[in-house]
Amino acid sequence: MLLLITSSVDGTSDRLVHKYGAGIFRLNYDLWQDYQLSYDNDGWEVINPSGLSISSKTVTCAYWWKAFSAWSLNQDKYITAEVKYIFRDIYGWCLRHNLVKGNSIDFHNNFGKMNIINMAKNYFSVPQTLVTIGNHNLNNLSGKTAVVKSLASSMSDDKKCLFVSEVPLDKLDPSYPWQLQEKIDSKWDITVLYCNKRSFAFKRSRDNLKGLDWREEQDLLYKEQEWFPYDLNDTQEHSIFNLSKDLGVEFGRYDFMENGSGELEFLEYNSNGQWVFLDITNKYGLLDHVVSWLKESQK
Repeated sequence: MLLLITSSVDGTSDRLVHKYGAGIFRLNYDLWQDYQLSYDNDGWEVINPSGLSISSKTVTCAYWWKAFSAWSLNQDKYITAEVKYIFRDIYGWCLRHNLVKGNSIDFHNNFGKMNIINMAKNYFSVPQTLVTIGNHNLNNLSGKTAVVKSLASSMSDDKKCLFVSEVPLDKLDPSYPWQLQEKIDSKWDITVLYCNKRSFAFKRSRDNLKGLDWREEQDLLYKEQEWFPYDLNDTQEHSIFNLSKDLGVEFGRYDFMENGSGELEFLEYNSNGQWVFLDITNKYGLLDHVVSWLKESQK
């Protein structure tokens, strides 16, 4: 049985469970009190409110999908930490027994975005990028138009998040840490879902964007298709495959822009990036492919 460790408010998980059918157990981190769970010297077991159970004896695969993204703001910090530890422990058991799909929950904590960017230089054009504290070495971007981006994609205490924004370098507050990147002028955002040695590439026009970051203007109701297939050439396909091999991953989303020469400019790799929005009606087979990949564990 597949153990899907996630949260109750995730639309991707909703679609995965519906498409997967029998043989999947959804463990929602934010609804932890709804389950019965035990973990002792001999193994672990979880029972959901409907009576369905999964254990260290019946699990065939574990897939971690944004489990810690949802949580009650009123929950005590101690309890939050304890529950997180339990969920990590169960995932860790599956990892130790080679029963996981996708990427580790600590992939980016262990790898880091700048390390990935430097690896990507072996295969793609990469815009000049700088992470700085105290505005150290801002001259590395001298003469270039720069944008500021978030490394961790976390919210501030006042529930605000940083989208990609153009900034004048001489206005940056040195009391903040910054990730800066050379601005790329492009007509297209390109993103590629890589899963099990296959790439699904999509493009989104930037013609009508009011700002720089398409996420600010994303249709979260998913009423209309905003992304459309993009044809990768053989070199680009091989580059994504080889970079994935270097990273040791079989799943994830790559973000690019297309420069004036028609080449892909590598921006970042997201080990657990959302992908359902690329193919909201499963017209291009993304959901089918991901579910087939997850079901391989039961063969």
